[in-house]
Amino acid sequence: MTTFETEEYVLNSNDVDTNERMNPTALCNFMQNLASKAAENKGFGYTFMHKNGLVWVLVKINARVLKYPKWNETIKLQTWVHGIDKIKTDRHFILYDNNENEIAYAITEWALIDYRMRRPQIIESFVDRNKALDDKEADVNPPSKIKKLINPESCGIRNIVYSDIDLNGHVSNVKYPEWFLDTYDFEFRHNNLLQEFEMNFLAECKFGQSVNIYKEITDNVHYGSIFRKSDNKEVFRIKLKWHS
Repeated sequence: MTTFETEEYVLNSNDVDTNERMNPTALCNFMQNLASKAAENKGFGYTFMHKNGLVWVLVKINARVLKYPKWNETIKLQTWVHGIDKIKTDRHFILYDNNENEIAYAITEWALIDYRMRRPQIIESFVDRNKALDDKEADVNPPSKIKKLINPESCGIRNIVYSDIDLNGHVSNVKYPEWFLDTYDFEFRHNNLLQEFEMNFLAECKFGQSVNIYKEITDNVHYGSIFRKSDNKEVFRIKLKWHS
């Protein structure tokens, strides 16, 4: 069994922005879906984990985009598991355009959690390394711990609605960067490209809760943070590098 999983997508109107370029959150969706499919095909996906009271949790991601594909373009996404430590595993991604050029890279870090006890589990107890690992590396730095905001600017409050929730009953990973990107005005998003984005997922949110969103810009690098309003618990951090 090959360690690689590949999926092709045709970018439709829901995947692109007003410049007909792929949205960064569309890429996040593609990666989330392919990671789920890849794990399922190798026997350690949602079906198996749910039966055992476990859930995969995305902890960190770092991505670099060289070129944004356009509306109606066919793209190909490839993924594989690169490393397995005791309580975390690294999954790599490469995005290809319709000419097989590499146009984006990402490395994601995952933990396996007992969803009743909310405690991390030893991954090798459930994952066959022979079905997972490959030495190939995506051309981007591994995700790191993003610094805490020092002088944050408030960007408003977001109420969590049903469409924000995934099949595990909490907010989908893709919603956090989507909420933060929505704090930018139309002109900025229309005239700037997101070249790199890094994210840390710190805690979960659920339906009916509200969050406070904050932003800080240091040396042309944009940082964001989201806090759960009920207990002021930080749930998400993001770091962005834009190009005009």
